[in-house]
Formats: sequence, structure tokens, C-alpha cells
Amino acid sequence: MISSTEIDNFQELLQCAFDAFPQDPLSKVRNKAWDHFLEIGLPTRKSEVFRYVSLRSLYENAYETPQEIPAINPALIDSFILPECQNSVLVFVNGCYQPTLSRRSDIPQKVIVQPLEEAFKSFATFLQNHWNKAVKEEADPFAILNTALQKGGIFIYIPPKTIVEKPIQILHILHTQQKPLMLFPRLHLFAGNFSEALLCNTQGVLSGGSHWINAVTDFTLEEGAKIRYLQNSSQEPPKTLFFEAVRTQLKGDATFKTLNVTQGAECQRYDYKVTLQGENGEALLYGLWMGKGKNEVHTHVLMDHQAPHCHSFQFFKGVLDENSHSSFEGKILVRQAAQKTDAFQLNNNLVLSEGAAAESKPNLEIFADDVKASHGTTVGQLSEEELFYMKTRGFSAEAAKSLLVKGFCNEIIENIPMESIKIRAEQISDQYYEH
Repeated sequence: MISSTEIDNFQELLQCAFDAFPQDPLSKVRNKAWDHFLEIGLPTRKSEVFRYVSLRSLYENAYETPQEIPAINPALIDSFILPECQNSVLVFVNGCYQPTLSRRSDIPQKVIVQPLEEAFKSFATFLQNHWNKAVKEEADPFAILNTALQKGGIFIYIPPKTIVEKPIQILHILHTQQKPLMLFPRLHLFAGNFSEALLCNTQGVLSGGSHWINAVTDFTLEEGAKIRYLQNSSQEPPKTLFFEAVRTQLKGDATFKTLNVTQGAECQRYDYKVTLQGENGEALLYGLWMGKGKNEVHTHVLMDHQAPHCHSFQFFKGVLDENSHSSFEGKILVRQAAQKTDAFQLNNNLVLSEGAAAESKPNLEIFADDVKASHGTTVGQLSEEELFYMKTRGFSAEAAKSLLVKGFCNEIIENIPMESIKIRAEQISDQYYEH
């Protein structure tokens, strides 16, 4: 059990971080977010959506916020830049955007990339209205904390009918020396009518030990926009606590697709809220976690259908080995106005050892009467019949198990839109039962 003293100490640590912020264009929003956070409070294991999350590993650390961003030789980050994104990479260091390290020559000039503090002046009406509404409706305490404590975030504006040909890599460099840091990176992307882009979020570690990253990635898609978001967390440092809240609002005929590949870490948690606000919107969510050691991965999804004739598809898979642990909780919410909704949700888990565990809780909440919606979940082991069949065809026990795991993972991996990330995911899935 987490003691009240641990929670109080962590709350005081967060209070000190909030009090240290100077006045800036975001101050009003920060204050509203902090007040809302105080109303909700820090979660415990008694909170339903955090029941399986190792919150003690978070609360027992005395994290600090970075006082200054270390200077980095650009050559040191070359190995972290994906081959598809050599000139389309936006770099964060310790949670803060660094334009001097970023490379933008393959990003169309009309695409605007601004620090959030500047964007709150250039796009004041939109951002203030959006954030005020988001703060009021936000239920996740860690997403609210990001709004109150984020520093060095960015705003990306893709004008209408702009097609961004090259993938844009969002590269987070960790350079934390010895002290454990808490980092609050934030990205808000606004996609204009019928614009298209692919973003890939990755990490690179130069130095550092245990730290907590609490990120928010916020997408606003106007009519007909198409955004793909690839979360490649497969190289997260093992001592990292990584939380990311993905918030997406879709207008009519917009399409959002996200795919997450991860090996987990000391504790990872992904919280998705997708709101289909206009007719014929489409949201596709894919995820694959491949856990070993004591790594944890937790996924929470709210798919909110508010408009008719929309389609959503969720497909998450987990492979758990050794003493790894995962949990999945997903809800499809179909509001009364959302007639002709077509929604699907599936979570399959493969448990390879006695010490591993997978929890799964899909659910539906439907208030419309003309809806096609289904959900399902499985938690199981490798099929003895399939293993026996492969052994009779000359495969060793290890080779047979490895091929079955690989086949299980490939249903997700084949959807990865970038070759370098796909190869890395295949290499991870190949590691099971290798000798």
C-alpha cells in the first residue's frame, strides 16, 4: 500500500515545481490546470484505472525539474535520427524543444513549428479556447499535471491541403546526469482541412538514470485531415517511468491512426482519448507490447463517438515473458447522436512464463440504437497443438515457439508505416526463445 506520507511528500514536490514557474503567456492556463489537479488529487491503487500501475515507484522518488538544458554537440544525436527523417526531425532535450538541434529542410516551409509560449500569442484565440475546454474536461490527473508543469512544448500547424511527404520524427533526447528528473514534454498539432502528415515519436539516451517522463500529445484534425502517429517506445531506458496522454479531436471525414510498439520499462502508461466530433470520421488504434524482465506496460483507451457514421478500430496485442506485467482497459462510448457507428475493440495477450501477468478489461457504453459495436479479449499461452505440429515438421522446440511468437506479433508489426521501425520491432520479436 502507498502511504499517505508518500503521497503528501510527492504532492509537496509538485507544488514546489509549480510555484517556481515565472509569469508567462501560459500562466492563466497553468493556474486553471493546477487548481483542477488539486481537486482531483494524485491517484492511488484504489483508483480503478490505476489499479495495476506501480505508483509507488513514482511516489517514492525525489524528482527535480531541470534548471537548465545542457549544451549538446549535434553530432551526438545523429545515431538517434531515423533514416527516413534525416532532414525532418524536431528535437527535444530533457523535455524542452531545441530548434538549433532540429532539422527542418524536408518539412514544408508553410508548416509552422513554434514554442507553445509563442504560439499562445500567434494563435491565441484557438489555443486558449482549446486548452480551457481541455482542462475543464480532463479526467486524467497526470495529463492535467502536464498542462500545469509543461515547459518547452511546441505547436505544429499544418495549413489546409498541405501534404507533408516526409515523416516527421519527434526525437526526445535524455541527458540527465545523476539526479532523477521529472519531465513534461508537450506537443500540440493542428491539421488543417485535407492536410496529411506522419509523425514518429522516439527516444535517445545520452546519459542518465531513473527519471519520470509525463508527456501529452494533442491532435486537432479539421475536416478531411489525415494524421498518422507512430509511437516507438522500444528503446526506453529500463529505469524510466513513462506516461503519455494522447488526446485527439476529429472533425468530419478526418482520419487518425496511431501505432505503438514498446518493450515496456519500469512503468509505462498510455492514456488515449479520441473524440469523433464530425460525421464519417475514422480512428484506428494499434499497439504491441513485448515485455521481459520486470517491465510494465499499461494502456487505457476512451473512444468517444459523438457523431453519426463514424468508424473506430482498436487492436492491441501483448507478449509477456519472465516477470513482466501489462494491463489494458478500453471503453467504446457511443452517444445518442452517434447513429450508424461502427466500432471494434480487441486485446490479445500471450503469456510465456508463470511470473508474467496480463490484465484486460474491454467494455462498451452505448446510448444509440443503430450501432454496430463489438469487443473482445484473450489471455493465453502458446498452443500445444501448434507446437506439436511444428515439431513434427522438424522444428526444434525453441524454433517453434519463436515462430509462433513472431506470427502473433506480425499482425501489428505489418501495419508499421516506416521501414526502420518495422525492422526494429521484428528484431525484438525475434529475441524470444533465441539461444
